[in-house]
Amino acid sequence: MGDLIVQILAVVFGFSLLIIWHELGHLLAALSVGVRVSVFSIGFGRRIWGFKYRGIDFRISSIPFGGYVRFADEGETGIPQEFFRRPFWQRVWIVLAGPLASFLLGPVLISISLALIGRISLMTTKVWRSHVSEFVKGDSVLSVNGRFMRSGERVLNLLSEEGEKQVEVLRDRLYLSVVLNRPLEPESLEFFIPPVVGEVSKGFPAEAAGLRKGDTIVRLDGVDVESWQQVVEYVEEKGEGDTVSITVARNGKLLDLRVGVKEVDGKGRIGVVVAYRRYPLSPGELFGETFRLTLRFSLLLVEVVEKMISREVKVEETVGGPITIGVAMASTAQQGVDRYLLLLAVITLQLAVLNLLPVPGLDGGHILFFTLDAVYYLVRRRRIPERVYIWSLMVGIGLLILLGVLIMGYDILRLFRGQFPEM
Repeated sequence: MGDLIVQILAVVFGFSLLIIWHELGHLLAALSVGVRVSVFSIGFGRRIWGFKYRGIDFRISSIPFGGYVRFADEGETGIPQEFFRRPFWQRVWIVLAGPLASFLLGPVLISISLALIGRISLMTTKVWRSHVSEFVKGDSVLSVNGRFMRSGERVLNLLSEEGEKQVEVLRDRLYLSVVLNRPLEPESLEFFIPPVVGEVSKGFPAEAAGLRKGDTIVRLDGVDVESWQQVVEYVEEKGEGDTVSITVARNGKLLDLRVGVKEVDGKGRIGVVVAYRRYPLSPGELFGETFRLTLRFSLLLVEVVEKMISREVKVEETVGGPITIGVAMASTAQQGVDRYLLLLAVITLQLAVLNLLPVPGLDGGHILFFTLDAVYYLVRRRRIPERVYIWSLMVGIGLLILLGVLIMGYDILRLFRGQFPEM
């Protein structure tokens, strides 16, 4: 019951935050240039609940997909006359403020998430395999250019950079200085990963066999295990129906477990995920990672569209609507606040990009019309007729509704099949 409440609250909070924040951008921009606002609505349709403050009706409406800001002084056509009499830059500013607010929310959520997560590391700084002459198995990398190393991931990042690197190494109890004058490929070195279970996947043989988070795998079929790499390589060679005898250390005791193997994509799996370590990011690292992920998430929609056009991915397996997003919110909320906030960051940045598309009915469509109207006025000394705007808006909204129905159809099919894409 507790998990269900968390899931419901996660969905309600997530949608409310993204919608309110986006529409708040429009509201504040309108008020900043003196345009009167009559309604600030979360959802569409009939008013369910609300209150009035300074002449604005803040309300919750019956259809909870999106929201809107209604300007005062709307004419018979439903077009706000005061708004359309405003200068070009004010109208663009008001419309652009919604996507801009969504863009600004993304980095905030990402930075909070990264601050909670810290830097995640699977690898120690001890070399497990080396494909370059400067390092051998068993080397422990202590520092790079005088900077103390806490993870193998950090070592690989620094060694892949251009320029000379001074690397301090501990080898057979001796301190050595290794000089690198070239960048190393990430595959050149493989660092030791402790064979500690971080998570047991539901529905896999490891769960049924009794493996637990925190178990250290010490033997596989009687063979001593030193690293997580050995565990992966050994299990992957097994087939469907095979079993593996696993000895684990738990609370100072050794336990022998018999675990079945499940074949996934041609490789053996038992359903365990490696443990990882966390340590805090420095302010510089936090800023850099926030910028990188903001850019990455902002371009995600473009990458997905390119893959759909090239048929690398199927539309029905990629496109998700409110149900898919709600399921993702509920799922990630159970995995931790950090992952939940990161998902909200992805959604708000995608919402911003999507709203900037030059489609009538979206913010980008409004900006496109304002621009064409301004050019038309310069050439003809008059505005584009309102009926042209209304018809283009109706066509755009009609297309958006059809797209929404298609996406909801995919959502409903996933709901009945219980198949939702990974977010």
